[in-house]
Amino acid sequence: MNSLSPKIKIAYLTLLILFSIAVFLYLLDTWNIINARRYIPFLSDQPPIVSDTTDSIALLEEERRRKEEERLAELELQLKEMEARLTEEKGSLEEKQKEYEELKQGLLEEKKRYEERRNADAQKEKMIAEMAQRLNNMPPTDAVAILTGWSDADIVDVFLRMERNAEAEGTTSIVPYLLTKMPRDRASIITSQMMDEEARLKPVIE
Repeated sequence: MNSLSPKIKIAYLTLLILFSIAVFLYLLDTWNIINARRYIPFLSDQPPIVSDTTDSIALLEEERRRKEEERLAELELQLKEMEARLTEEKGSLEEKQKEYEELKQGLLEEKKRYEERRNADAQKEKMIAEMAQRLNNMPPTDAVAILTGWSDADIVDVFLRMERNAEAEGTTSIVPYLLTKMPRDRASIITSQMMDEEARLKPVIE
């Protein structure tokens, strides 16, 4: 012992003291004087307590991720529903647009036909007025010669205008005289058609 260096002696004494303290504590714990397991963990029969903080964080992260996925799924569903409604409304709008275009085209064509009929009627009325004036101012023989090449309908229109003009002017119409200069059969047909046309144009009194 005397041959050992001072450092080795100190280390040896330190180990001896620690060993003695451990034996002393063990004996005290065995005699239930102290509970050495509270101060020395490796003496405890229970496994070391592991903190559940990590598991809690993982569970919270999983819950947050699940809620986020549910929110995204809900937004995606809303988007699909909106897209379906827009597609349906677009189809309905296109159908209404087609109906509108067809109605518009029909109206334009009807207006065009109306304008054409009105222009044709105006031209016809102008021609009837001019021919009634000309026939009324020419010799009856010449007038009958011109009427020979006309249709019955044209003669009826001109004769009716000549009679209205004579009535408006307070003069005697030459239409009856012209009819006497025409072939009897044709004069009879024209007279009958004039009466029918006058009856059609005469206002109905209820």
